[in-house]
Amino acid sequence: MAEAVLESLLAALRAGSLDEWLRRRRRIARWLARHWLGPLHGAAGETLDAAHPAAAVELLLRWAVGQLRPDRAALAEPIARDAWLDRTSWRPVLALACQLGFVAVPAFRERYRGHADEAAASQLCGLWAVGASTYYRYLDKGKRALAQCLRGVPASAEQRLALRALAGEHAAARCALAGPESRAAWHTRHGAAAQVAGDSLAALWHLAQAGDTAGVTRTLQRHSVELANEAETEAIVDAVQAAAASPRERVELQLARAALARMRGDAAGEQAHHEQALRLAAEAGDTLLLGIVYGALGKFHEPRDLDRAFACYQDSVEHLRRCGLGEDAGAAVEVIEEYVATLVRLAWLYALRNDPRAHALLERAQAVAGRYTLSPAALAMLEQTWGECLRRAGDLPRALEHKHRALLLYERIDDRQAILKTCGNLSLIYGEAKDFMRARDYAQRVLALAGTMTVEPEILASTHMNLGVAWFWQSDYGRARDEYQQALDIAMRHRLHRVAGLAHYNLAEVAYLQFKQSGDALDERRGDAHAAAATAIWPHESDPTHAQATKRLKRDILGPAEDRARDRMLPSEAAAHYAEIADVQHQRELLALPGAPAEHVRAHLAIARAYLAIAMKEREAALALIERHALGDGFAGELDTLRRTFERELTREQRLAAAWREASADLISAQRCQAVLARLLEAGSLNKSGYANLCELSPATASKHLVTLAERGLLVQTGRGPATRYTLPA
Repeated sequence: MAEAVLESLLAALRAGSLDEWLRRRRRIARWLARHWLGPLHGAAGETLDAAHPAAAVELLLRWAVGQLRPDRAALAEPIARDAWLDRTSWRPVLALACQLGFVAVPAFRERYRGHADEAAASQLCGLWAVGASTYYRYLDKGKRALAQCLRGVPASAEQRLALRALAGEHAAARCALAGPESRAAWHTRHGAAAQVAGDSLAALWHLAQAGDTAGVTRTLQRHSVELANEAETEAIVDAVQAAAASPRERVELQLARAALARMRGDAAGEQAHHEQALRLAAEAGDTLLLGIVYGALGKFHEPRDLDRAFACYQDSVEHLRRCGLGEDAGAAVEVIEEYVATLVRLAWLYALRNDPRAHALLERAQAVAGRYTLSPAALAMLEQTWGECLRRAGDLPRALEHKHRALLLYERIDDRQAILKTCGNLSLIYGEAKDFMRARDYAQRVLALAGTMTVEPEILASTHMNLGVAWFWQSDYGRARDEYQQALDIAMRHRLHRVAGLAHYNLAEVAYLQFKQSGDALDERRGDAHAAAATAIWPHESDPTHAQATKRLKRDILGPAEDRARDRMLPSEAAAHYAEIADVQHQRELLALPGAPAEHVRAHLAIARAYLAIAMKEREAALALIERHALGDGFAGELDTLRRTFERELTREQRLAAAWREASADLISAQRCQAVLARLLEAGSLNKSGYANLCELSPATASKHLVTLAERGLLVQTGRGPATRYTLPA
């Protein structure tokens, strides 16, 4: 059938009636347009009319005949003398190309002298010294090979890029684009037009041809969903990467390639591109690039390792501060954008832990954003995170307002992944608000698109989770369990540990509730298994709240109702010393914000003063009672012990400071040594992530330092795995 259709098509081409032939055979025309002509139309711009595809089909045939060349070069490339005269492997393609008028038969007068208007078939018979029947066997063989080439779909990037290159040369000839400058301008114009038309792959190709590396990067970032699984994308980006001149271009291309890997669910590839970007930024010594890359690394680690995400975001903020960011209005808007984005990401991590310090970070980001004109993407991220914080605070109406504003901003810039993520968030909030129809609608919108386009694994898993929550609120535990299980499968497949922990927690909750209804011991065992899995997989150090909630889950669901009372009294210390505890909380929020070291020192000292004030108030209260009730000498011993304890602690602190300064000088600076010791004296213990944050180190380096300090007798290690803590010797 393919050979018969091709025979008819070639006859129409030779007769000059190809346009009419395609109009009469619309199914074939649509098939060609769908499978073959897209790259040609995308690359040729206005020089090929999609409404009249005859010219594009002729170009396609020229390309396909070129594919039959034994050397696989383009048809327009020169053909050697021996290929024309002596090599029989070339004769099918030469017979076909000459019959269609794509190639003229050259004059080899020592072999054959033909007359001026002699047909190509007769000339070739003379050159090859064969009869007409042999010539037509060569021609039929060429046609069969051509039919075989065109009956499939151009799957390889090499084939599709060759089609685009041919169309580009056609356009250059039609538009008389003589020099590189005119060609670059033409490609730039058509790259913009392709973006408007929604052809992101054509836009990427045109911008690459124009040498616009920044434009290629923007297109990859903006249209990563569409470009992630296109065969040509990697080949185009490889060529652009090789030609990138500046460190900035190379770093940004690596980050864009990481985004493509994330779309494909390729975590190893995503991490490799991030690490390559980090190496390039470090080699360039560019603090802005380092700040950008650390922010991207934090986003990568967020669903996998919250400790590392925190460390990366802190590194990002520190590098951005070094770029000249201050309270004045002189910092570059680009630096401000990255700074605000990192603050918002940090706030998001705090929100995931139900930590109210997220509000302080968001307020700082909002204050900075209010002094500058930020991009819709930065504002949308801010709105998105405000919505999550308000949801966790129980203010669902305001949470919905912020989420819908974020959705409008993402729709304005056509950020498909962010749109999907926001729809998933809206599903969760509407479920909590008991608007189950809208909750299901937003979740199904994401899942429906996942069947037609690439969706980030984290977004897909979270959407299944949110849909499960909607069914859970309706007490449909069977459907909730199915959705949670799908979320768990996706999370485990892509090593999304935080999402997997949530899925296990939710599955345990459903199992315990089903056990409460049915009394089936299998449900109880299923709940125990999921609770144990959640406890094992959870990032305990960075999210102790959820770990504790998992341990209490069975008791809370199956225990007496009063165990789950919603109202709680203030902690006794907050009730007795409200002003001091409030001041401590305020200073903790300041410490969560990026700031100059001197500001953090003042915050730590303010906390120490607050606790000293509490101690003094308690002592004064005791003295007042002693005086009021004439208990003078009865408590002289206790008061003396209190005084000696205070003096002893001061002496111990001084002794420890001297020992640490001497024994840790080769590891950390004196200032960081003092900060670590102050944290140990204040909190009693320290974990790996806390040490890494104080000393601005990676988790791996922090772990090595702590082991060394323990070996030197400065610390004592307790616990194992995520529960490992380090304390001062007794």
